[in-house]
Amino acid sequence: MSNDNNTDIKDCCGAFAEIGSIIHPDDTDLSFSITFDSQLAVDAKRSELEAYVDEQFDEAVTITFTAQDEHSYLVTLSFTCTAEKMIFEMNLRHLLA
Repeated sequence: MSNDNNTDIKDCCGAFAEIGSIIHPDDTDLSFSITFDSQLAVDAKRSELEAYVDEQFDEAVTITFTAQDEHSYLVTLSFTCTAEKMIFEMNLRHLLA
């Protein structure tokens, strides 16, 4: 997730928030590497991720698996908005277990 320094600090009732440092509207792609033991495992994880995003998100999410070597893949998900990406990231550890 990108985190630029274009922040605007707001003060309200003694609490401070840095607006703009958490969510960027154009930060909609998520990529991570994952290693599989076999092509069958790759296909199973792809199906699991596709089923999850179809169930959780109303808008289409594009998932691509790019081979990095024999057993390692770069997985890229393209969301329609940053909030959906953040929701997915919060569940990523569970999904990769």
